[in-house]
Amino acid sequence: MELSWTSLLPSLLAIVFAIITRKVLLALIGGIILANVLLFWPAPSNIAYGTLDSTWETLIDPGNMLVWFFTLGIGALFGVLEKGGTFKQFVLKLERKQWIESKRRARFMTWFLGVIVFIESNVTIMISGTTSRPIYDRLGISREKLAYIVDSTCAAICILIPLNAWGAFNLTLISKQGVDQPLMVFIQSIAFNFYAIFAVLLALFVALFDWNIGPMKAFEKNAVPDQVSKNPWGDGPDETATFGKGTAVVLTSLISLVVMVPVMLLITGNGVLVEGDGTLSVFIAIYIALGIASIGTLLTQSVTIKDIVEYILKGAWNILPLAVILWLSIALGGLTRDLGTGEFLASVLDGSVSLWMLLPLIFVLSAITGFSIGSSWGTFAIMLPLAIPLAMTLGLPPAPFIAAAISGGIFGDHASPISDTTIIASMASGVEHIDHVRTQLPYALIAGVGATLAYAATGLLM
Repeated sequence: MELSWTSLLPSLLAIVFAIITRKVLLALIGGIILANVLLFWPAPSNIAYGTLDSTWETLIDPGNMLVWFFTLGIGALFGVLEKGGTFKQFVLKLERKQWIESKRRARFMTWFLGVIVFIESNVTIMISGTTSRPIYDRLGISREKLAYIVDSTCAAICILIPLNAWGAFNLTLISKQGVDQPLMVFIQSIAFNFYAIFAVLLALFVALFDWNIGPMKAFEKNAVPDQVSKNPWGDGPDETATFGKGTAVVLTSLISLVVMVPVMLLITGNGVLVEGDGTLSVFIAIYIALGIASIGTLLTQSVTIKDIVEYILKGAWNILPLAVILWLSIALGGLTRDLGTGEFLASVLDGSVSLWMLLPLIFVLSAITGFSIGSSWGTFAIMLPLAIPLAMTLGLPPAPFIAAAISGGIFGDHASPISDTTIIASMASGVEHIDHVRTQLPYALIAGVGATLAYAATGLLM
């Protein structure tokens, strides 16, 4: 069809509606319906059929089926670990390790935990926060400082080491945009994920040198050693003979998850890591880890097979909204390609907007979207189908554009008071949520400004 400004409307509707209502699912559905209206107007029956057909074909696509089952598998895995009691035992055991005797070591330990446990951001935050909190209280470090370090490190590192749900989610979105060698391009984009890189390095600097700015100064000044720490897992299992075995179940399942992804990439890529099937590799790794967690929980805990099945179903149910978001975003991405959105944007921007401004604009727009809806997943789903076609139409490398969209989503989500990771960081650290938001925001803005300048410089070099 003829290129027109109307091709922007489905994506713009999704962005604006998501910002206003914070309902990503409804925003994506609205975008899909509007795209079909533009494609088939003025035939109502064709519009209805096109809407149903585009979503149904996306759902039953064989390649996408792996993604749906992978997504539900990650929810099932953590359902077994958490509901089965082994994860609670793991956290309890880590909490009771009080061998850190200086403030710098305590802060660095929190940062290091966030780096090495990169499986899932919320799990990483819970492990780092609940492990470090008693030590921070004992040494007189503010819990607000703890919340900042765990939030800045855990969320950012999960996108820099994408052998996790975030990696598979974004890899799927990228591959559905017709990118050649999507895994290789995704790996290349990590080097341009400036906000995540700056956030992790800034958190390390704060951990090592105790740099306090803004409201953080007052909280650090008022922190008193030997505060009473409430155990967030107080309703968890007692320390029994199975205590160490439960911890071993968690470690074995998580380690297998980390190890099996690159192993399967090598197998599916005939010995070449970057040529492996990323979605299939993560799918297999997830279900191996789920099998280990299920069998280990049965052997070490007082649970039955019926209990394990219940934990699997509840965990999968809890993550179902993510699978639906991914499904609808893939459908919308296909429709925007049919409308020629990327080609139209390229024709408008070519000559009217300097190329060096494109990356900063994508980063800022993605950041605003992420901040407003409080969801990095939703932001990725909306922004990647816009950024990638724009780069490909202009004949530019897609990796920096992918990174700008993802990086902006992380920044917006990181700074947003309605973000799930921000809320969980407050809970894990035991602080008032608004205090965490206030103390973290100055550091996030510093990393955000740095990322904006870095994208401008990258654009000048393209």
